[in-house]
Amino acid sequence: MSSLLSFLLDATPRPGLQPVPNTKPLTFEAAVLPPIIYFLALLFLPPPPPRSIDSAAVKLLRNALALLAGVLFFRLPLAYYVPQSIGLNYQLALVGLYGGCRVLDAFFISPYGFGHIPRRVRYKHISRVHTPALVGSDNEPQEPAKDAAQANGEKPSVTDAVSDAATHARRGSLADSYFVLEKKLSNLSEMKPVYELATSEEGWPVNFLDRASWALELETSMRGIGFTWTTADVRHTRKTWLPTATNRLHSIFLHVGPVLAVCFVIIRTTYVRYLEGSPQVELGIHTENLFDTRLPLWLQLLLTAALGAFLMAAFSVAHSMAAILLSPLAPSPLAYFPPLYSTRIWDIKSVRGFWSYGWHRLFARLLLVYGVWPGEWIERKLTGKRDDAPADVGKVLGGFISSAFVHSFAVRSVLGGEWSRSLGEAKFFAANGFAVVVEDGVRRQVLAWRKKRDLPLEMWYDSYIGRIWWIAFLLFSGRNFARGWVNAGLVREMAGK
Repeated sequence: MSSLLSFLLDATPRPGLQPVPNTKPLTFEAAVLPPIIYFLALLFLPPPPPRSIDSAAVKLLRNALALLAGVLFFRLPLAYYVPQSIGLNYQLALVGLYGGCRVLDAFFISPYGFGHIPRRVRYKHISRVHTPALVGSDNEPQEPAKDAAQANGEKPSVTDAVSDAATHARRGSLADSYFVLEKKLSNLSEMKPVYELATSEEGWPVNFLDRASWALELETSMRGIGFTWTTADVRHTRKTWLPTATNRLHSIFLHVGPVLAVCFVIIRTTYVRYLEGSPQVELGIHTENLFDTRLPLWLQLLLTAALGAFLMAAFSVAHSMAAILLSPLAPSPLAYFPPLYSTRIWDIKSVRGFWSYGWHRLFARLLLVYGVWPGEWIERKLTGKRDDAPADVGKVLGGFISSAFVHSFAVRSVLGGEWSRSLGEAKFFAANGFAVVVEDGVRRQVLAWRKKRDLPLEMWYDSYIGRIWWIAFLLFSGRNFARGWVNAGLVREMAGK
């Protein structure tokens, strides 16, 4: 215990860490004040009852607390660094930027710009009969033969489940096929098939304890889950599987754990054999681009894939562990953790599909408010479109450009504050935004060409081309991401060095 405390209190930067000049080690007060003040401000955000909440003095106090919390959040990565870890320093920048942007959204952009204060959503799960093939429409009839088999207690074969999942995936519901495969192939007998119903509350918190619960729920929900303050649910269905703590543990140890282990071996082996021993790595002084000068192309791609898979698996582990720890609080929204990823990697057939279904949506609200909406507004102004007209190009580019800034800001905090060395992640996200726009345009042209010649709109080889395309593009563009992590020392820390 004493050694742990001494490690946490040691203000000496770990080897390889490059903090922003003129910043100082993070203090306990600086870390806890922003969320505490944010919570106090949230207590006064919902309208009355009681009537005293609706006074001008209370609104002034609320906005003052919110402004203070926002400033303190933004100040975290600008004034402090975490000396014990490069990775925690990277996350400090994300927390500071995300927290500050969220405070501005909750207290100023949403209420004053759109007249919207988040309402709580109550989720209700109704048990349903498990059938191996889930239908795309809630009103579509089930297949009689399979219903009869279920009624007799017969279990469908794995072959039938896979076939049904593949058939349903072709119908367009990737999420349902994901849960069918998860249920049948992993033999998770305790997963509960349910209908999910969500209804928003009509009233507001009525007493202090209710307000405190409301504030805590909103503050801790990154995705906006439990509130009418989120983006669309990517599952697009009321039918789902309700995971249990056993399912989460199964996923951690038998699914995600092996992925983390393999990725760790690749990352550590790459670092030890190709990067370790460089004087600039030991001293944190970078005079050469280690990623390009020390790693051949094939290894750059392998390391990029390992880093990407490691991040996906790490998010999944953290998500599952939080769900397990908070499961006793059910049915409170604090215990509600819907799927972080809504489809399997091998079901993805495009760059758009990866970012829409294959990646998490933890920052969806930030990207929506500060990227998607401004991007749509700019496109409509430039093209003269009506306010209700679709603006898909601006929507996509706005979302990716905002993501580019967020991640570049984070890696800047571990690269000595130099923006010029932090543009790798910006290039990665910007390139993916343009790729989504281009591939959508190509798809439209191909469909138009086939339709004109009376050809089938879908060919047997489309899925293979799509998979090769998105994997190759993410790996090659992802080298920009990996390059920054190598030069910042994050790969060294992930390798345990």
